[in-house]
Amino acid sequence: MQQGISKGDVLQRLAGLSFIVGAILLIVANALFPRAADPSDAAQYVQKIADNRGGFWEVDNLLLAVGIWALMIGATGVYRSITTGGAAAWARLGYYGFVVGVTLWTVLLALNLGLSQAVKLAGNDKTVQSLAMTTSGVFSMSIIVLWLALTFLGVGMAFSKVYPKWLGWAIIILGVATVVVGIAQAVGGPTKTLTNVLFPVLSILSTLWALVVGVWITRKAW
Repeated sequence: MQQGISKGDVLQRLAGLSFIVGAILLIVANALFPRAADPSDAAQYVQKIADNRGGFWEVDNLLLAVGIWALMIGATGVYRSITTGGAAAWARLGYYGFVVGVTLWTVLLALNLGLSQAVKLAGNDKTVQSLAMTTSGVFSMSIIVLWLALTFLGVGMAFSKVYPKWLGWAIIILGVATVVVGIAQAVGGPTKTLTNVLFPVLSILSTLWALVVGVWITRKAW
């Protein structure tokens, strides 16, 4: 397998464009995502779904899903471009972890769509609230797995001769910080600071990183 990014490589062209499109979708969907003032309050969370269901809630979750799937195509291009040395091993770990992380996010977003139907049928009752709170564990695990995978992918990029070192180190720093937020939320539960402030900020910064990587790959491949 050839090391690096070749002009005209179809996979790398798709990877670059997918990073760009996915990043734009995620930035918009993340910025517009309805968040309860207190994410630990199940009643508030379910009410937020009720207020936004019937179109906006569903569309926003679908946009998040498509954006994340697009980033997986981008990650495939990064993984396939690093083929030698220890960097290739890290890139492989990052890619396989990314696949698991994207799977978890897909399950979480599917649960969000299901919650919309539960709210339609039962309203803001205790059963729906309990169901809504069970998604917090999936949410925390999704954060940990995906950003740990991004950290591994960043190590591969930083130690390869394919990508600028700073691109690798940027996502290593963002990845470690986001994993810490995910662990804190898994242990202590969702809070306003972790769920509504720190995670969205780190998520958008990571998405901007993906946008930059997409532009860099596209310039090399086209």
